Amino acid sequence: MNYLEKLLPLMRQVYDFTYRHEIKKERVDNEDKIFSIYELHTDIIVKGIREMKFGHKVNFATGKSNLVLAVDVLKGNPEDSSLFQPMLAKVIDKYGIVPRDSATDGGFASLANLQDAQNKGIMNIVFNKTVGRMHNITSSLHMETRLKKWRSALKQSYQMLSGGSICAAATGRASLILSKKCCGVR
Repeated sequence: MNYLEKLLPLMRQVYDFTYRHEIKKERVDNEDKIFSIYELHTDIIVKGIREMKFGHKVNFATGKSNLVLAVDVLKGNPEDSSLFQPMLAKVIDKYGIVPRDSATDGGFASLANLQDAQNKGIMNIVFNKTVGRMHNITSSLHMETRLKKWRSALKQSYQMLSGGSICAAATGRASLILSKKCCGVR
């Protein structure tokens, strides 16, 4: 009985946001919702209109050897492009070295991120998909292809570890840097 009494405030909260949404037709922010009464920290991560995942968005920074150099477990579902610069700064601050190369998923692509990476001295900058008039900056087409393949292979490795739900994000040191972010990790 004590266990059920502890759940009573959560049940009231679920009733409240359900009533507001379904009866009053109010928009209820995700911060006001409970997605799991057993794991209250669970967030909802919407990937476009395609699918929803429950868990946490995790931003990884890895180096050439695929060793994880930095990790951020994020609250909510921040925009991917907002994650690149803080992670890059974290890796540079932590290790005191500017990566030579960076390869990320398309969600991180923005002119601001491209310029930030250039200003920090990164030589080869590859976003899996580019936006607008933005172009990847590499020393050669061969280097761009290498970085894209490396990012793809690393993404697949992390998908297996996270139960198949990776988006992409990171940054690292040495000759290759990957930005790969993982969504919905359980």
